[in-house]
Amino acid sequence: MDMRRKRLWGRILPAALALSLAAIPAAYADEFVPGPGQRYDDATLARLRDNVLEYDEIEMLIEEYNTTYKNLKESYVDTRDSGKDVTKMKSQILSGSGALSEQASELAGMAGMFKDALGYQSMVTPASYAELVYSSELLAQRAEQMTLSADTLTEISPEMLKIRMLDTAYAGLVSGAQSAMIGYQQLLLQKDSLADTLTLLEAVYQSSQTQAQAGLATQNDVLTARQNLEAAQAGMLTINVNQEKIRQTLCTMLGWQYNAVPEIRSVPAADLSRIERMNPEADKVTAIENNFTLRYNLLDYEKKTDGSIEQQNLERTLDQQREQIASSLVNLYNDVLQKRNEYQTAIAAYELEKTKMDAAERKLQVGTIGRLEYLQQKNAYVTKEIAVRNAELSLFQSMETYDWALKGNLSIS
Repeated sequence: MDMRRKRLWGRILPAALALSLAAIPAAYADEFVPGPGQRYDDATLARLRDNVLEYDEIEMLIEEYNTTYKNLKESYVDTRDSGKDVTKMKSQILSGSGALSEQASELAGMAGMFKDALGYQSMVTPASYAELVYSSELLAQRAEQMTLSADTLTEISPEMLKIRMLDTAYAGLVSGAQSAMIGYQQLLLQKDSLADTLTLLEAVYQSSQTQAQAGLATQNDVLTARQNLEAAQAGMLTINVNQEKIRQTLCTMLGWQYNAVPEIRSVPAADLSRIERMNPEADKVTAIENNFTLRYNLLDYEKKTDGSIEQQNLERTLDQQREQIASSLVNLYNDVLQKRNEYQTAIAAYELEKTKMDAAERKLQVGTIGRLEYLQQKNAYVTKEIAVRNAELSLFQSMETYDWALKGNLSIS
């Protein structure tokens, strides 16, 4: 088997790349003129088909390989071209709604696993859990809206169908996969932290046994040390199980077979300069202009009879939704600022712990502290080190959420 085939192993290739409707991202379109059915240049295609998952590939992987999105695109094309065949249109929309509901259930299941992990030494931050819950609920909401759309086919234009069937689904799937990858990264960080804790607890257990033999500790001390060690070992088993399930979900969302083992790269570092470019007051114009629900309702407004009660009611709804978007954007911005403060606080705590760790290293070399005391300091140091990266990931997630609101992916009533 040659290297190209090896890299393709486990990846599910799409049946028709030409069905993709989104524009080619500028970052991958430089000096590339696509031919019929060709979306990306050879270098980009090679990246997408290798056995490596990188964060910046998620959008393209959803477009090219996500089964739910592929089905939605096919349903949209069939529905758009079916003319007055209402029965067929309704069938296609309901089929797309069902596919979207299934993907929402997968994200909800992943969120459930993250919630379980929250109960043991903060294996995953609440922010990642909340984002997955939000993404799954958003997809479920879009699926329900699509189902309702099937009952009013004569009132829906092709542009309205595209917003409801493609735009909202694509954004929800991409943001959901991004949140899952961030959560997966946090899970791995906590796995590293727990591995260090296990080393410490094993040393504590051995020390308690030695002290008990010398009459310096009780059997209850030994039992407690063993229980703590076993609890941590059970926690590691839980992490391993959840890691495998989340990896499987990421694989199926992004085009691999569920049992594939792609290399999952680290999430990019948080770029603090992004915050300086955020301005809720100015950005609300973009967020309002792009919001999927608002865009759909504006098209619906144009179809209403001028001056009718329906149009007047919808006009009030539109005004309320614009206000809600502006208010939500401020809240998202404040969350970014809070996450930045938490990140900076975590860095300060880490620097202090690093000073203590350096001192412990010197003391160990000259023999003024024992191995157990050293391991306790090392565990405290590793914990602070992991906390910095977790805080950075939470900050990165909050900035992504803000940017998604600007792109239209913000749920409003």
